[in-house]
Amino acid sequence: MRILADENIPKGMVAALRKAGHEVSAIAELHPKASDAQVLAEAVERSLVLLTFDADFGRMIFAEGYRAPPGIIYLRSPPPSPAAAIERVLRVARADAPTIDGHFVSIDRIARYHPLPEGNDNG
Repeated sequence: MRILADENIPKGMVAALRKAGHEVSAIAELHPKASDAQVLAEAVERSLVLLTFDADFGRMIFAEGYRAPPGIIYLRSPPPSPAAAIERVLRVARADAPTIDGHFVSIDRIARYHPLPEGNDNG
């Protein structure tokens, strides 16, 4: 999976996803201190799944009409440990998981798939 990690994603999670074979770009490495709008635009422009702890992206897309990237993985609440967070994201990213393309995936103990708004060019 091709992922853009928001600035709030720990370096250890970025490294673990890369080690698992995912192509991960980290906004902290590309554009430190980028605004949410800039992060979203980067994900859209590069056709990357956005990985974040920030609920604002859901509001921006669903309520404010911002263009969506191919998918968003939103970690709803801090997991009990960094390892648990990594496992939750890897579980969603596995080939046998439902596709995240065209979805806002919110993760806590389970993953919930919400279709991105119709008419939104999300891919």
